[in-house]
Amino acid sequence: MTTRLLRSMLLGGVALAAIPAAAAAQTAQAASPAPADPAAQPAGEDTTEIVVTGAPDLSGVLQKKDSSTLFGIDKPLVDTPRSITAVSEELLSRYNIKTVYDFTAVAAGTYTGSFFGVPGSIAIRGTVADNYFNGFQGIANYANYPTPVDAASDVEIVRGPPSPIYGSGQVGGFLNLTPKSARGDKTKYVDSVEGVVTSTIGSYKQREATADLAIPITIGDNRGGLALYGKIEDSNSFYRGMSPKSQVGQASFATDIGDKWTLDLSYQYIHSSGYLKNIGWNRVTQDLIDNGNYTAGRPIAQIVAPGAASITTEQYYAQTGGSALLFYAPSIGATVTPNDFTTLDPATVKTVKLSPRTTFLDPGVDINEATAHTGYGSLARSFDDDSVLKLQSFINTLDSDNYQSYGFATRFDATVTEQRLTYSRKDQLGDLLLQSVVGASYRHTKSRDLANLNDFALSEDRRDLSVGPTPDDRFNNPFGVADYAWATDIHSRIADLATFFVADATLGRVALTVGGRLDNYRVKATNTGAEVAGVFVTQKDRSSPFSYNASLSYKAPIATVYATYARAKSLQSTQGGSIDPATVESGAYVGGSKLAEIGIKTSQLGGRLYASLDAYTQQRSYLATPPTGERSVSAVRSRGIEAELRYLVTRSFGVTGTATYQKVRQLPTDGAGTFITVPAYLAGIPGTSGYGGYVFSNTNYLGLTDGYTLRTTPRFSSSVFATYDARGKWGLTGGVTYNSRTGGFLPGSIVLPRYALVKAGVYGVVGPVRIDVNVDNLFDKLYFMANSDTDANANVLPGVGRTVHVKATYRF
Repeated sequence: MTTRLLRSMLLGGVALAAIPAAAAAQTAQAASPAPADPAAQPAGEDTTEIVVTGAPDLSGVLQKKDSSTLFGIDKPLVDTPRSITAVSEELLSRYNIKTVYDFTAVAAGTYTGSFFGVPGSIAIRGTVADNYFNGFQGIANYANYPTPVDAASDVEIVRGPPSPIYGSGQVGGFLNLTPKSARGDKTKYVDSVEGVVTSTIGSYKQREATADLAIPITIGDNRGGLALYGKIEDSNSFYRGMSPKSQVGQASFATDIGDKWTLDLSYQYIHSSGYLKNIGWNRVTQDLIDNGNYTAGRPIAQIVAPGAASITTEQYYAQTGGSALLFYAPSIGATVTPNDFTTLDPATVKTVKLSPRTTFLDPGVDINEATAHTGYGSLARSFDDDSVLKLQSFINTLDSDNYQSYGFATRFDATVTEQRLTYSRKDQLGDLLLQSVVGASYRHTKSRDLANLNDFALSEDRRDLSVGPTPDDRFNNPFGVADYAWATDIHSRIADLATFFVADATLGRVALTVGGRLDNYRVKATNTGAEVAGVFVTQKDRSSPFSYNASLSYKAPIATVYATYARAKSLQSTQGGSIDPATVESGAYVGGSKLAEIGIKTSQLGGRLYASLDAYTQQRSYLATPPTGERSVSAVRSRGIEAELRYLVTRSFGVTGTATYQKVRQLPTDGAGTFITVPAYLAGIPGTSGYGGYVFSNTNYLGLTDGYTLRTTPRFSSSVFATYDARGKWGLTGGVTYNSRTGGFLPGSIVLPRYALVKAGVYGVVGPVRIDVNVDNLFDKLYFMANSDTDANANVLPGVGRTVHVKATYRF
């Protein structure tokens, strides 16, 4: 940890400690006395926070009290020695959080740039995070479909590695979704049938409808409940040519079986289409960003065959001889030479203005369709000594087709299953309270991952966005083509038999939490794609890596301070969940990550005020795209400071705030480095001579052998929101999110300006009907989001302009 971070941490700690004193002036408004100091109670006795009488959390501002997401052990969040944000269903509604992109409003460190514009996965601390369902890691969702945030009753955003119980995930963080259930607010299960029906209309023909139903179910003397949820979306989009459609169905059943057993079952179905992957604007220059000047024009020489709908791989190389593919590597003497296929016709070149709604989409041709099934089951047995034996099972499938007409396509078919057995208990040993979990799991993944990027018949700049798509800028559509020769066709199987433990020991004010996990991987992978020219080599390997974490915390009278260190070993899988056989022989398919974090948390005024501050440094490995052998595994280092505030000032008024300062750096990579798209002007190509082709390189060929700073994540981001609720009859919400500048990482690349976005909302209730009106980007701010990884220097996605959403809710 750098001196600067430590100094900031110290100053932040002083400020954090001062918050309760400043807030004490508000205490006179509370209807109940302040709770006793929990630290003053004898060790081993239960301590509870007393929420102020008459201050219901209608807004969802109050932080969740307990969570087992981090360690598998229930601990108050204020005493949990790691950074975690819990977002309730009420807060999701009040802040109009519809996708993972919206979590920036409530969770520090979660700026999510443009990963092709589809809100599939959140970015945490500068890297794409994993999605979990009831504590189980799902198949990675790299822009396959929008993650259905509104199907959850509770969302937890964890920064750092998962608990050893939940798997050997990366240290970057993860999103855990708990599905809606028939649990009651004041009872274990609902006492009567309850339902919620909503209908939403909005800008750009937004049309959505949802239905919730909670049904009490009694089987013999055993109480239980069934929760049903459904969502239908059929809308247009801010981006012209995109018409997103999705259907979500979900069912959750829970019941007691006698006095000692409980059963929980959940199923979720997701289907989406029309959420087209979108690289945004091409031919990007700083003049385009600053002044809106776009260079229009078409190439001199045509590539597509007369009458053909698109350019095939064979026809591309037959016509161009590969001359439109420009490899630029000055460090080894490889320069680029423009030709008639890459150069725009001077007679057609002109400067035009682009609408932010006009982007690189090809409606009717582009494809992004996905279907996912998720199932979960839990059977738990409690014993008289409060220990619990739990058997859980999980399954997740993904069937996804994607095609972007600049020349990139994928097809994913993956299934993952996991069975987990755990035993947890509490033991009071004198003044020492010991909580522990031990267990084992078996996880199996079968996947097929097809892609056509590695044949390099593509171009992102050839299309003139002011004209729109034409057959001469459409490449490589594999769908509907018999016996299409995919460049990569990876079949893989992964089996993991793991054992794990977590132990938490509390003595007085001091707590030590440790955990470890031993994975035993067996992998088998084969690539039968065209790039291996018929040489189908099956790679097999076994590996038994060990992951661990340790946290030490001290509960002072006004705050809990902690320190955490973790090291993890996890699989480096493709976007379709496969293992590339090129990484198996060397063992590079298992990558390492590490984290060091210190923090301070406080909960005051009976839980009405919650604040946290942490500083961290982490290093995370990942599989570069496209893979290029064992050297495809790279690593990113992130360092930062994060702060969060939740404050229910009065029973009607609450505020939240976040602040993040972080630096994200790509560490040195062996061999050629990571693959990137290079803007023509950075390759020394004058004027419009490179827009008809494709310029590419690897970072080490461009002199970046010592790594480089990634600027797709803003150095500083923050949010401030306030919500007012008039006893559930009407309410107001408003706030702003701020992000500092972003951009490309090559010297001389684009710089995207900083921006602030304002959101506002109002609701009113008449009987069983509630009307919500929310406005995003209230002042219609023009802003840009940097694209991820390979395209960060070459393309940007204009942000969504002002949108209005009107939702009617009927409760019964």
